[in-house]
Amino acid sequence: MKRLGPVLTLIAGAAMAVVLGVLSAATAPPTQSVNAQGEPTVPAAEATSEASPEPKPTKTVKPVPAKADYAGRVQGNGGLIAISIRNGKAIGYFCDGKVEAWLKGRAADGRVTLSGPGKASVVADLGGGKAAGTLEFGAKEWDFTAPTVKKPSGLYRASAIVRGAQVRAGWIYLPDGSRVGLTVVDDQPVESEIPEPGENATVDGVEVDPQDVDEFIEGF
Repeated sequence: MKRLGPVLTLIAGAAMAVVLGVLSAATAPPTQSVNAQGEPTVPAAEATSEASPEPKPTKTVKPVPAKADYAGRVQGNGGLIAISIRNGKAIGYFCDGKVEAWLKGRAADGRVTLSGPGKASVVADLGGGKAAGTLEFGAKEWDFTAPTVKKPSGLYRASAIVRGAQVRAGWIYLPDGSRVGLTVVDDQPVESEIPEPGENATVDGVEVDPQDVDEFIEGF
Protein backbone atom coordinates (compact mmCIF):
# COMPACT_ATOMS: atom_id res chain seq x y z
CA MET A 1 0.00 0.00 0.00
CA LYS A 2 2.91 2.32 0.67
CA ARG A 3 4.04 1.84 -2.94
CA LEU A 4 0.66 3.16 -4.29
CA GLY A 5 1.01 6.46 -2.52
CA PRO A 6 3.07 8.26 -5.18
CA VAL A 7 0.90 6.85 -7.98
CA LEU A 8 -2.28 8.09 -6.41
CA THR A 9 -0.69 11.44 -5.86
CA LEU A 10 0.20 11.70 -9.56
CA ILE A 11 -3.32 10.72 -10.64
CA ALA A 12 -4.90 13.27 -8.34
CA GLY A 13 -2.58 15.98 -9.62
CA ALA A 14 -3.39 15.17 -13.25
CA ALA A 15 -7.12 15.26 -12.58
CA MET A 16 -6.79 18.60 -10.84
CA ALA A 17 -4.89 20.01 -13.85
CA VAL A 18 -7.63 18.89 -16.21
CA VAL A 19 -10.33 20.53 -14.08
CA LEU A 20 -8.39 23.79 -13.85
CA GLY A 21 -7.88 23.77 -17.66
CA VAL A 22 -11.58 23.36 -18.29
CA LEU A 23 -12.48 26.17 -15.90
CA SER A 24 -9.87 28.43 -17.48
CA ALA A 25 -11.26 27.85 -21.00
CA ALA A 26 -14.84 28.51 -19.85
CA THR A 27 -14.00 31.80 -18.13
CA ALA A 28 -11.50 33.17 -20.62
CA PRO A 29 -12.72 36.21 -22.70
CA PRO A 30 -13.36 35.60 -26.44
CA THR A 31 -10.42 36.25 -28.70
CA GLN A 32 -10.55 39.05 -31.29
CA SER A 33 -8.48 39.38 -34.45
CA VAL A 34 -6.70 42.63 -35.21
CA ASN A 35 -5.27 44.05 -38.45
CA ALA A 36 -1.80 45.48 -39.07
CA GLN A 37 -2.76 48.79 -37.46
CA GLY A 38 -3.96 47.07 -34.31
CA GLU A 39 -7.64 47.67 -35.10
CA PRO A 40 -10.17 44.90 -34.48
CA THR A 41 -11.46 43.16 -37.59
CA VAL A 42 -15.04 42.06 -38.23
CA PRO A 43 -15.69 38.46 -39.25
CA ALA A 44 -16.63 38.13 -42.96
CA ALA A 45 -20.12 36.86 -42.19
CA GLU A 46 -20.87 39.84 -39.93
CA ALA A 47 -19.38 42.34 -42.43
CA THR A 48 -21.50 40.95 -45.26
CA SER A 49 -24.63 41.20 -43.11
CA GLU A 50 -23.94 44.84 -42.19
CA ALA A 51 -22.97 45.93 -45.73
CA SER A 52 -26.00 44.40 -47.51
CA PRO A 53 -29.18 46.37 -46.70
CA GLU A 54 -32.51 45.03 -47.85
CA PRO A 55 -33.27 45.98 -51.48
CA LYS A 56 -35.89 48.71 -51.96
CA PRO A 57 -39.05 47.72 -53.85
CA THR A 58 -39.01 48.83 -57.49
CA LYS A 59 -41.79 51.02 -58.85
CA THR A 60 -43.79 49.64 -61.76
CA VAL A 61 -44.19 52.18 -64.55
CA LYS A 62 -47.67 52.21 -66.04
CA PRO A 63 -47.89 51.99 -69.83
CA VAL A 64 -48.88 54.82 -72.16
CA PRO A 65 -50.07 54.25 -75.73
CA ALA A 66 -47.71 55.54 -78.42
CA LYS A 67 -50.68 56.85 -80.37
CA ALA A 68 -54.20 57.48 -79.07
CA ASP A 69 -57.11 59.89 -79.46
CA TYR A 70 -59.74 60.55 -76.81
CA ALA A 71 -62.88 62.68 -76.94
CA GLY A 72 -65.81 63.09 -74.56
CA ARG A 73 -68.06 65.36 -72.54
CA VAL A 74 -67.11 67.62 -69.65
CA GLN A 75 -69.48 66.85 -66.79
CA GLY A 76 -71.69 69.72 -65.65
CA ASN A 77 -70.29 72.05 -68.29
CA GLY A 78 -71.86 71.24 -71.63
CA GLY A 79 -68.57 71.41 -73.49
CA LEU A 80 -66.44 68.73 -75.09
CA ILE A 81 -62.81 67.82 -74.57
CA ALA A 82 -60.35 66.02 -76.83
CA ILE A 83 -56.89 64.66 -75.99
CA SER A 84 -54.37 63.18 -78.41
CA ILE A 85 -51.06 61.41 -77.72
CA ARG A 86 -48.19 60.86 -80.14
CA ASN A 87 -45.04 59.19 -78.77
CA GLY A 88 -45.24 60.82 -75.34
CA LYS A 89 -46.28 64.26 -76.58
CA ALA A 90 -49.86 65.21 -75.73
CA ILE A 91 -52.25 67.98 -76.74
CA GLY A 92 -55.75 68.82 -75.61
CA TYR A 93 -58.64 71.04 -76.62
CA PHE A 94 -61.68 72.13 -74.63
CA CYS A 95 -64.58 74.01 -76.20
CA ASP A 96 -68.20 74.77 -75.36
CA GLY A 97 -68.92 76.88 -78.47
CA LYS A 98 -68.26 80.17 -76.69
CA VAL A 99 -64.84 79.73 -75.08
CA GLU A 100 -61.93 77.41 -75.80
CA ALA A 101 -58.62 76.27 -74.37
CA TRP A 102 -55.71 74.70 -76.22
CA LEU A 103 -53.33 72.76 -73.99
CA LYS A 104 -50.15 70.76 -74.40
CA GLY A 105 -47.93 68.54 -72.26
CA ARG A 106 -46.73 64.98 -71.84
CA ALA A 107 -48.09 61.48 -71.33
CA ALA A 108 -46.10 59.19 -69.02
CA ASP A 109 -46.62 56.53 -66.35
CA GLY A 110 -50.28 56.03 -67.21
CA ARG A 111 -51.17 59.70 -66.96
CA VAL A 112 -51.43 62.77 -69.17
CA THR A 113 -50.66 66.26 -67.84
CA LEU A 114 -51.49 69.36 -69.91
CA SER A 115 -51.37 73.12 -69.42
CA GLY A 116 -52.43 76.14 -71.43
CA PRO A 117 -52.98 79.92 -71.33
CA GLY A 118 -55.05 81.37 -68.51
CA LYS A 119 -53.88 78.68 -66.07
CA ALA A 120 -55.88 76.06 -67.93
CA SER A 121 -54.82 72.53 -67.03
CA VAL A 122 -55.78 68.91 -67.49
CA VAL A 123 -54.71 65.88 -65.47
CA ALA A 124 -56.11 62.53 -66.56
CA ASP A 125 -55.44 58.86 -65.92
CA LEU A 126 -55.18 56.60 -68.95
CA GLY A 127 -56.50 53.06 -69.03
CA GLY A 128 -59.46 50.91 -69.89
CA GLY A 129 -59.85 52.60 -73.26
CA LYS A 130 -60.42 56.09 -71.85
CA ALA A 131 -58.89 59.21 -70.34
CA ALA A 132 -60.57 60.22 -67.09
CA GLY A 133 -59.59 63.25 -65.06
CA THR A 134 -60.09 66.89 -64.24
CA LEU A 135 -60.17 70.08 -66.30
CA GLU A 136 -59.38 73.43 -64.67
CA PHE A 137 -60.28 76.52 -66.65
CA GLY A 138 -61.47 80.02 -65.79
CA ALA A 139 -61.08 79.43 -62.03
CA LYS A 140 -63.49 76.49 -62.28
CA GLU A 141 -63.00 72.75 -62.23
CA TRP A 142 -64.87 69.90 -63.92
CA ASP A 143 -64.49 66.15 -64.22
CA PHE A 144 -64.58 64.38 -67.55
CA THR A 145 -64.36 60.95 -69.12
CA ALA A 146 -63.19 60.73 -72.73
CA PRO A 147 -63.24 57.31 -74.47
CA THR A 148 -60.86 56.51 -77.31
CA VAL A 149 -62.15 57.53 -80.74
CA LYS A 150 -61.23 56.84 -84.36
CA LYS A 151 -61.42 59.06 -87.42
CA PRO A 152 -63.46 60.88 -88.49
CA SER A 153 -64.18 61.52 -84.77
CA GLY A 154 -61.65 63.40 -82.69
CA LEU A 155 -59.81 66.69 -82.87
CA TYR A 156 -59.17 69.01 -85.84
CA ARG A 157 -57.49 72.40 -86.07
CA ALA A 158 -57.09 75.11 -88.70
CA SER A 159 -54.70 78.05 -88.85
CA ALA A 160 -54.57 80.49 -91.78
CA ILE A 161 -54.39 84.10 -92.90
CA VAL A 162 -57.70 85.25 -94.40
CA ARG A 163 -57.90 88.74 -95.93
CA GLY A 164 -54.95 89.83 -93.80
CA ALA A 165 -56.43 88.49 -90.53
CA GLN A 166 -55.09 85.63 -88.43
CA VAL A 167 -57.64 82.80 -88.29
CA ARG A 168 -57.57 79.92 -85.83
CA ALA A 169 -60.27 77.32 -85.43
CA GLY A 170 -60.77 74.10 -83.52
CA TRP A 171 -63.39 71.34 -83.75
CA ILE A 172 -64.23 68.22 -81.75
CA TYR A 173 -66.38 65.42 -83.19
CA LEU A 174 -67.87 62.55 -81.17
CA PRO A 175 -68.93 59.17 -82.60
CA ASP A 176 -72.61 59.89 -81.76
CA GLY A 177 -72.62 62.92 -84.09
CA SER A 178 -72.14 65.55 -81.38
CA ARG A 179 -69.73 68.32 -82.33
CA VAL A 180 -68.48 71.65 -81.11
CA GLY A 181 -66.04 74.25 -82.39
CA LEU A 182 -64.93 77.83 -82.31
CA THR A 183 -63.40 80.10 -84.94
CA VAL A 184 -61.27 83.03 -83.81
CA VAL A 185 -60.20 85.90 -86.09
CA ASP A 186 -57.49 88.16 -84.67
CA ASP A 187 -58.25 86.74 -81.20
CA GLN A 188 -61.98 87.50 -81.48
CA PRO A 189 -64.58 84.70 -81.73
CA VAL A 190 -66.72 84.89 -84.88
CA GLU A 191 -69.79 83.06 -86.11
CA SER A 192 -68.80 80.16 -88.32
CA GLU A 193 -70.54 76.95 -89.30
CA ILE A 194 -68.92 73.75 -88.11
CA PRO A 195 -67.89 71.74 -91.17
CA GLU A 196 -68.41 68.03 -91.61
CA PRO A 197 -65.39 66.00 -90.45
CA GLY A 198 -62.59 66.34 -92.98
CA GLU A 199 -64.35 69.02 -95.05
CA ASN A 200 -63.14 72.60 -95.44
CA ALA A 201 -64.49 75.40 -93.26
CA THR A 202 -65.47 78.77 -94.68
CA VAL A 203 -64.26 81.96 -92.99
CA ASP A 204 -65.23 85.33 -94.49
CA GLY A 205 -65.94 83.66 -97.81
CA VAL A 206 -62.57 81.85 -97.89
CA GLU A 207 -62.18 78.12 -97.48
CA VAL A 208 -59.88 76.99 -94.66
CA ASP A 209 -58.48 73.47 -94.56
CA PRO A 210 -58.84 71.66 -91.21
CA GLN A 211 -55.91 69.47 -90.19
CA ASP A 212 -56.11 66.33 -88.10
CA VAL A 213 -53.76 65.74 -85.16
CA ASP A 214 -51.07 63.95 -87.16
CA GLU A 215 -50.72 67.02 -89.40
CA PHE A 216 -50.27 69.69 -86.72
CA ILE A 217 -49.08 68.14 -83.45
CA GLU A 218 -45.37 68.49 -84.21
CA GLY A 219 -45.67 72.23 -84.74
CA PHE A 220 -48.07 72.81 -81.86
